[in-house]
Amino acid sequence: MVARVFDGSAAPGRPAGAVVAAVLSSCAFAGFLVGALVGASGGGAQGAGQVPVADDAPWDGDVTPVAASVAQASCEADASRDAAGRPVTYEPALSVDADPETAWRCPGDGIGEMLVLDLGGSVRIAEVALVPGYAKTDAADGTDRYAENRRITAVRWRFDDGTTVEQELDPDPTLRDLQTFRVPPRATQRLVLEIVSSSDAARDTVAVSAVRISSPA
Repeated sequence: MVARVFDGSAAPGRPAGAVVAAVLSSCAFAGFLVGALVGASGGGAQGAGQVPVADDAPWDGDVTPVAASVAQASCEADASRDAAGRPVTYEPALSVDADPETAWRCPGDGIGEMLVLDLGGSVRIAEVALVPGYAKTDAADGTDRYAENRRITAVRWRFDDGTTVEQELDPDPTLRDLQTFRVPPRATQRLVLEIVSSSDAARDTVAVSAVRISSPA
């Protein structure tokens, strides 16, 4: 059983070289991810379409945060400007910079998009957490970017051994805090976050403002 808990678009006329670079980048990511996951799961012993689920008991003790960096991501929204005209970017590393008003953002509903986190070595994971949207209020005009953008309603976390857990998230636009989720303890060097579903919103983009990974204290 899957464990669950409620705890600007591209400009027209883009240069051909930029399109080719984007395609190559996407292919490189796909190759990286497939290689990493197949290698971790022992050469793909699972049948097609099967996702091994970690169904043992979640950690119930104290936890302590561990450092994480972004190894790769499958998408990134184009840079835009805030209400005051200042440039805003959405690179994946902004999901782990400890600033909830910056975010990794992607165009569309985000379903199937992935963020690969590097923990710098094998770490036993006990808890995962994220802010499932763009938790920013525009200082220039007060626009609530969290409510304006889609909020993520479910993600799948994948460990090096190929097992996964699924976390459901509350998309209430007034909830901007980290939503935490205890997982069955797993040792892993890389952790993949995959977006499973997201809410509707006025702006067709999806974002993650913060990610926190913790190990047993």
